[in-house]
Amino acid sequence: MPIGLKFQREHRQLGYHIKYLYYFFARRDVLQKRISYGGMNPNDIIYLIKPDFQNGVEGLLSLVYRQLLYIAMAQKNGYIPYVDWKNYKTQYYDGKNNVWEFFFKQPSNLTENEVYKSKNVYLSGWTFKTIDPEGLFEAKVFADKRIREKSSKMLCEHIHFSDEVLSIVDKEATSLNISECIGVYIRGTDYVKLKPSGEYVQPSVDQMKCKIHEFENKYNAPIFLVTEDGDIFDNLKKEFGDIIRIVSFDTFIRNYEGKDVLSKSDVLEKDKKLRGQKYLAKMILLAKCKYFVGSMTQGSKFSYILNNGNYSDEYIFDLGLYP
Repeated sequence: MPIGLKFQREHRQLGYHIKYLYYFFARRDVLQKRISYGGMNPNDIIYLIKPDFQNGVEGLLSLVYRQLLYIAMAQKNGYIPYVDWKNYKTQYYDGKNNVWEFFFKQPSNLTENEVYKSKNVYLSGWTFKTIDPEGLFEAKVFADKRIREKSSKMLCEHIHFSDEVLSIVDKEATSLNISECIGVYIRGTDYVKLKPSGEYVQPSVDQMKCKIHEFENKYNAPIFLVTEDGDIFDNLKKEFGDIIRIVSFDTFIRNYEGKDVLSKSDVLEKDKKLRGQKYLAKMILLAKCKYFVGSMTQGSKFSYILNNGNYSDEYIFDLGLYP
Protein backbone atom coordinates (compact mmCIF):
# COMPACT_ATOMS: atom_id res chain seq x y z
CA MET A 1 0.00 0.00 0.00
CA PRO A 2 1.41 3.46 -0.90
CA ILE A 3 2.64 5.39 2.14
CA GLY A 4 0.25 8.30 1.53
CA LEU A 5 -2.78 6.05 1.33
CA LYS A 6 -1.67 4.11 4.39
CA PHE A 7 -1.36 7.38 6.36
CA GLN A 8 -4.83 8.49 5.25
CA ARG A 9 -6.41 5.22 6.34
CA GLU A 10 -4.61 5.18 9.67
CA HIS A 11 -5.59 8.80 10.26
CA ARG A 12 -9.21 7.97 9.42
CA GLN A 13 -9.16 4.98 11.79
CA LEU A 14 -7.70 7.08 14.61
CA GLY A 15 -10.40 9.71 14.22
CA TYR A 16 -13.06 7.02 14.17
CA HIS A 17 -11.69 5.37 17.33
CA ILE A 18 -11.66 8.69 19.19
CA LYS A 19 -15.27 9.31 18.19
CA TYR A 20 -16.20 5.77 19.25
CA LEU A 21 -14.67 6.30 22.69
CA TYR A 22 -16.69 9.49 23.07
CA TYR A 23 -19.90 7.61 22.19
CA PHE A 24 -18.93 4.78 24.55
CA PHE A 25 -18.89 7.13 27.52
CA ALA A 26 -21.39 9.82 26.50
CA ARG A 27 -23.79 8.33 23.92
CA ARG A 28 -24.04 4.59 24.45
CA ASP A 29 -27.41 4.63 22.73
CA VAL A 30 -25.65 4.88 19.36
CA LEU A 31 -23.46 1.81 19.93
CA GLN A 32 -24.21 -1.58 18.42
CA LYS A 33 -25.82 -3.95 20.93
CA ARG A 34 -27.30 -7.43 21.04
CA ILE A 35 -30.82 -8.11 22.28
CA SER A 36 -33.40 -10.93 22.28
CA TYR A 37 -37.08 -10.27 21.60
CA GLY A 38 -38.34 -13.85 21.74
CA GLY A 39 -37.69 -17.30 20.37
CA MET A 40 -38.21 -16.96 16.62
CA ASN A 41 -35.44 -17.57 14.08
CA PRO A 42 -33.07 -19.20 16.61
CA ASN A 43 -30.57 -20.13 13.91
CA ASP A 44 -30.33 -16.68 12.37
CA ILE A 45 -28.89 -13.35 13.39
CA ILE A 46 -31.18 -10.44 12.58
CA TYR A 47 -29.52 -7.07 12.02
CA LEU A 48 -32.03 -4.38 12.93
CA ILE A 49 -30.86 -1.21 11.20
CA LYS A 50 -31.86 2.12 12.70
CA PRO A 51 -30.73 5.74 12.37
CA ASP A 52 -27.67 6.44 14.50
CA PHE A 53 -29.00 9.79 15.66
CA GLN A 54 -32.71 10.37 16.04
CA ASN A 55 -32.69 14.16 16.06
CA GLY A 56 -34.95 14.66 13.05
CA VAL A 57 -32.40 16.93 11.39
CA GLU A 58 -30.54 14.67 8.94
CA GLY A 59 -31.75 14.74 5.36
CA LEU A 60 -32.96 11.63 3.57
CA LEU A 61 -29.78 10.87 1.66
CA SER A 62 -27.49 11.70 4.55
CA LEU A 63 -29.40 9.07 6.53
CA VAL A 64 -29.32 6.55 3.71
CA TYR A 65 -25.53 6.37 3.40
CA ARG A 66 -25.08 5.04 6.93
CA GLN A 67 -28.04 2.66 6.61
CA LEU A 68 -26.57 1.37 3.36
CA LEU A 69 -23.25 0.62 5.02
CA TYR A 70 -25.06 -1.32 7.74
CA ILE A 71 -27.02 -3.32 5.13
CA ALA A 72 -23.82 -4.22 3.27
CA MET A 73 -22.01 -5.15 6.48
CA ALA A 74 -24.91 -7.34 7.65
CA GLN A 75 -25.13 -9.25 4.39
CA LYS A 76 -21.34 -9.69 4.28
CA ASN A 77 -21.47 -11.28 7.75
CA GLY A 78 -24.45 -13.52 6.97
CA TYR A 79 -26.90 -11.50 9.07
CA ILE A 80 -30.43 -10.79 7.86
CA PRO A 81 -30.95 -7.01 7.62
CA TYR A 82 -34.16 -5.14 8.36
CA VAL A 83 -34.42 -1.34 8.33
CA ASP A 84 -36.69 0.19 10.98
CA TRP A 85 -37.76 3.80 10.51
CA LYS A 86 -41.01 3.21 12.38
CA ASN A 87 -39.83 2.72 15.94
CA TYR A 88 -36.84 5.04 15.51
CA LYS A 89 -37.19 8.66 14.50
CA THR A 90 -36.12 10.50 11.37
CA GLN A 91 -37.49 13.75 9.99
CA TYR A 92 -39.98 11.57 8.06
CA TYR A 93 -41.29 9.82 11.18
CA ASP A 94 -45.10 9.66 11.38
CA GLY A 95 -45.64 7.37 14.36
CA LYS A 96 -47.41 4.60 12.47
CA ASN A 97 -45.53 3.56 9.32
CA ASN A 98 -42.08 2.21 8.61
CA VAL A 99 -41.29 5.26 6.52
CA TRP A 100 -38.16 3.61 5.05
CA GLU A 101 -40.61 1.70 2.84
CA PHE A 102 -42.01 4.95 1.42
CA PHE A 103 -38.67 5.34 -0.34
CA PHE A 104 -36.90 1.97 -0.50
CA LYS A 105 -37.67 -1.73 -0.41
CA GLN A 106 -36.56 -3.78 2.57
CA PRO A 107 -33.23 -5.57 2.01
CA SER A 108 -34.77 -8.88 3.15
CA ASN A 109 -38.14 -10.61 3.37
CA LEU A 110 -38.39 -10.18 7.14
CA THR A 111 -41.46 -8.50 8.58
CA GLU A 112 -41.54 -6.19 11.57
CA ASN A 113 -43.48 -8.80 13.54
CA GLU A 114 -40.77 -11.42 12.93
CA VAL A 115 -37.94 -9.08 13.88
CA TYR A 116 -39.48 -8.17 17.21
CA LYS A 117 -40.06 -11.82 18.11
CA SER A 118 -36.60 -13.08 17.10
CA LYS A 119 -34.05 -14.57 19.45
CA ASN A 120 -30.79 -13.17 18.11
CA VAL A 121 -30.98 -9.50 17.15
CA TYR A 122 -28.24 -6.94 16.75
CA LEU A 123 -29.25 -3.30 16.91
CA SER A 124 -27.11 -1.41 14.42
CA GLY A 125 -24.66 1.13 15.75
CA TRP A 126 -21.06 2.10 16.15
CA THR A 127 -18.44 -0.51 16.98
CA PHE A 128 -14.76 -0.03 17.65
CA LYS A 129 -14.01 -1.11 14.08
CA THR A 130 -15.36 1.22 11.40
CA ILE A 131 -17.59 -0.28 8.73
CA ASP A 132 -16.32 2.29 6.22
CA PRO A 133 -12.50 2.37 6.32
CA GLU A 134 -12.20 3.73 2.76
CA GLY A 135 -14.56 6.69 3.10
CA LEU A 136 -17.26 5.59 0.68
CA PHE A 137 -20.08 8.09 0.04
CA GLU A 138 -17.88 11.01 1.04
CA ALA A 139 -16.66 13.97 -1.04
CA LYS A 140 -13.82 11.96 -2.57
CA VAL A 141 -16.36 10.18 -4.82
CA PHE A 142 -16.16 13.26 -7.07
CA ALA A 143 -12.41 12.93 -7.60
CA ASP A 144 -11.56 9.27 -6.98
CA LYS A 145 -12.90 6.90 -9.63
CA ARG A 146 -12.20 3.80 -7.55
CA ILE A 147 -14.12 5.15 -4.55
CA ARG A 148 -16.99 6.27 -6.76
CA GLU A 149 -17.23 2.87 -8.43
CA LYS A 150 -17.15 1.00 -5.10
CA SER A 151 -19.79 3.35 -3.71
CA SER A 152 -21.96 2.89 -6.79
CA LYS A 153 -21.64 -0.89 -6.68
CA MET A 154 -22.71 -0.97 -3.05
CA LEU A 155 -25.59 1.42 -3.67
CA CYS A 156 -26.96 -0.51 -6.63
CA GLU A 157 -26.59 -3.90 -4.94
CA HIS A 158 -28.22 -3.02 -1.63
CA ILE A 159 -30.66 -0.16 -2.25
CA HIS A 160 -33.82 -0.70 -4.29
CA PHE A 161 -36.32 2.13 -4.75
CA SER A 162 -39.96 1.73 -3.85
CA ASP A 163 -42.46 1.21 -6.65
CA GLU A 164 -44.07 4.56 -5.84
CA VAL A 165 -40.79 6.42 -6.25
CA LEU A 166 -39.98 4.62 -9.52
CA SER A 167 -43.43 5.47 -10.86
CA ILE A 168 -42.77 9.18 -10.22
CA VAL A 169 -39.35 8.95 -11.86
CA ASP A 170 -40.61 7.15 -14.97
CA LYS A 171 -43.40 9.65 -15.56
CA GLU A 172 -41.18 12.70 -15.14
CA ALA A 173 -38.26 11.27 -17.14
CA THR A 174 -40.49 10.87 -20.19
CA SER A 175 -41.98 14.33 -19.88
CA LEU A 176 -38.57 15.99 -19.41
CA ASN A 177 -36.71 13.93 -22.04
CA ILE A 178 -34.24 13.63 -19.20
CA SER A 179 -31.53 11.72 -21.07
CA GLU A 180 -30.80 14.81 -23.20
CA CYS A 181 -30.70 17.36 -20.34
CA ILE A 182 -27.97 19.24 -18.56
CA GLY A 183 -28.73 18.42 -14.95
CA VAL A 184 -28.15 21.45 -12.70
CA TYR A 185 -28.23 21.21 -8.92
CA ILE A 186 -27.70 24.08 -6.50
CA ARG A 187 -28.68 24.49 -2.86
CA GLY A 188 -29.70 27.76 -1.25
CA THR A 189 -31.78 28.56 1.87
CA ASP A 190 -30.13 27.19 5.03
CA TYR A 191 -26.91 26.17 3.26
CA VAL A 192 -26.32 29.77 2.18
CA LYS A 193 -27.82 31.74 5.06
CA LEU A 194 -26.65 29.58 7.97
CA LYS A 195 -23.36 28.43 6.43
CA PRO A 196 -23.38 25.30 8.64
CA SER A 197 -19.91 24.42 9.87
CA GLY A 198 -18.39 21.44 8.09
CA GLU A 199 -20.88 21.50 5.21
CA TYR A 200 -19.93 22.19 1.60
CA VAL A 201 -19.67 25.81 0.47
CA GLN A 202 -22.22 26.49 -2.25
CA PRO A 203 -21.46 28.44 -5.43
CA SER A 204 -23.07 31.82 -5.98
CA VAL A 205 -25.85 32.14 -8.53
CA ASP A 206 -23.49 34.11 -10.77
CA GLN A 207 -20.90 31.33 -10.64
CA MET A 208 -23.59 28.83 -11.57
CA LYS A 209 -24.84 31.02 -14.42
CA CYS A 210 -21.37 31.18 -15.98
CA LYS A 211 -20.95 27.42 -15.89
CA ILE A 212 -24.45 26.75 -17.23
CA HIS A 213 -23.84 29.16 -20.11
CA GLU A 214 -20.62 27.28 -20.89
CA PHE A 215 -22.42 23.92 -21.03
CA GLU A 216 -25.46 25.28 -22.88
CA ASN A 217 -23.33 26.96 -25.55
CA LYS A 218 -21.31 23.78 -25.99
CA TYR A 219 -24.14 21.24 -26.08
CA ASN A 220 -27.30 23.25 -26.93
CA ALA A 221 -29.28 21.10 -24.49
CA PRO A 222 -32.21 21.84 -22.18
CA ILE A 223 -31.51 22.41 -18.49
CA PHE A 224 -33.11 20.26 -15.82
CA LEU A 225 -32.91 22.42 -12.71
CA VAL A 226 -33.12 21.12 -9.14
CA THR A 227 -33.10 23.67 -6.32
CA GLU A 228 -35.28 24.26 -3.29
CA ASP A 229 -34.68 28.02 -3.28
CA GLY A 230 -37.30 30.19 -4.99
CA ASP A 231 -34.94 33.14 -5.43
CA ILE A 232 -32.37 30.95 -7.20
CA PHE A 233 -35.06 29.49 -9.45
CA ASP A 234 -36.37 32.95 -10.36
CA ASN A 235 -32.87 34.19 -11.12
CA LEU A 236 -31.93 31.26 -13.35
CA LYS A 237 -35.34 31.20 -15.05
CA LYS A 238 -34.94 34.89 -15.93
CA GLU A 239 -31.47 34.21 -17.32
CA PHE A 240 -32.20 31.07 -19.35
CA GLY A 241 -35.93 31.23 -20.03
CA ASP A 242 -37.76 28.29 -21.53
CA ILE A 243 -34.76 25.99 -21.73
CA ILE A 244 -35.12 25.59 -17.96
CA ARG A 245 -37.13 22.49 -17.12
CA ILE A 246 -38.40 21.34 -13.73
CA VAL A 247 -40.49 18.42 -12.53
CA SER A 248 -44.25 18.86 -12.79
CA PHE A 249 -44.72 18.88 -9.02
CA ASP A 250 -41.90 21.26 -8.09
CA THR A 251 -42.36 23.87 -5.40
CA PHE A 252 -39.89 26.38 -4.01
CA ILE A 253 -39.15 27.88 -0.63
CA ARG A 254 -39.56 31.63 -0.48
CA ASN A 255 -39.19 34.15 2.33
CA TYR A 256 -36.94 31.81 4.30
CA GLU A 257 -35.76 33.74 7.36
CA GLY A 258 -32.64 31.69 8.02
CA LYS A 259 -33.24 31.21 11.73
CA ASP A 260 -32.91 27.42 11.72
CA VAL A 261 -32.17 24.46 9.43
CA LEU A 262 -34.94 23.59 6.99
CA SER A 263 -35.96 20.42 8.80
CA LYS A 264 -36.76 22.49 11.90
CA SER A 265 -38.37 25.38 10.03
CA ASP A 266 -42.02 25.77 9.10
CA VAL A 267 -41.34 26.03 5.37
CA LEU A 268 -41.30 22.42 4.18
CA GLU A 269 -44.19 20.53 2.62
CA LYS A 270 -46.34 19.13 5.43
CA ASP A 271 -46.87 15.72 3.82
CA LYS A 272 -43.59 14.08 4.85
CA LYS A 273 -44.06 11.05 2.61
CA LEU A 274 -44.60 13.09 -0.54
CA ARG A 275 -41.85 15.52 0.41
CA GLY A 276 -39.30 12.73 0.67
CA GLN A 277 -40.49 10.84 -2.40
CA LYS A 278 -40.44 13.95 -4.59
CA TYR A 279 -36.96 14.89 -3.41
CA LEU A 280 -35.63 11.38 -3.99
CA ALA A 281 -37.21 11.25 -7.44
CA LYS A 282 -35.49 14.52 -8.42
CA MET A 283 -32.11 13.21 -7.32
CA ILE A 284 -32.63 10.00 -9.32
CA LEU A 285 -33.59 12.09 -12.36
CA LEU A 286 -30.36 14.10 -12.01
CA ALA A 287 -28.46 10.80 -12.29
CA LYS A 288 -30.20 10.13 -15.62
CA CYS A 289 -29.14 13.41 -17.27
CA LYS A 290 -26.61 13.49 -20.11
CA TYR A 291 -24.54 16.24 -18.48
CA PHE A 292 -24.22 17.50 -14.93
CA VAL A 293 -23.34 20.80 -13.26
CA GLY A 294 -23.67 20.85 -9.50
CA SER A 295 -22.56 21.89 -6.09
CA MET A 296 -21.35 19.46 -3.45
CA THR A 297 -24.05 18.27 -1.05
CA GLN A 298 -25.24 14.94 0.32
CA GLY A 299 -27.84 14.94 -2.46
CA SER A 300 -25.48 15.61 -5.35
CA LYS A 301 -23.17 12.87 -4.08
CA PHE A 302 -26.09 10.46 -4.36
CA SER A 303 -26.87 11.45 -7.96
CA TYR A 304 -23.21 11.32 -8.90
CA ILE A 305 -22.72 7.88 -7.36
CA LEU A 306 -25.91 6.57 -8.94
CA ASN A 307 -24.76 7.82 -12.36
CA ASN A 308 -21.33 6.18 -11.84
CA GLY A 309 -19.34 7.98 -14.50
CA ASN A 310 -21.94 7.94 -17.27
CA TYR A 311 -22.27 11.71 -17.69
CA SER A 312 -20.92 12.82 -21.07
CA ASP A 313 -19.55 15.92 -19.35
CA GLU A 314 -19.70 17.26 -15.81
CA TYR A 315 -18.58 20.04 -13.53
CA ILE A 316 -18.66 19.95 -9.73
CA PHE A 317 -18.05 23.11 -7.72
CA ASP A 318 -15.50 22.19 -5.06
CA LEU A 319 -15.29 25.29 -2.88
CA GLY A 320 -14.30 23.71 0.41
CA LEU A 321 -16.22 23.61 3.68
CA TYR A 322 -17.81 26.27 5.82
CA PRO A 323 -15.55 26.89 8.87
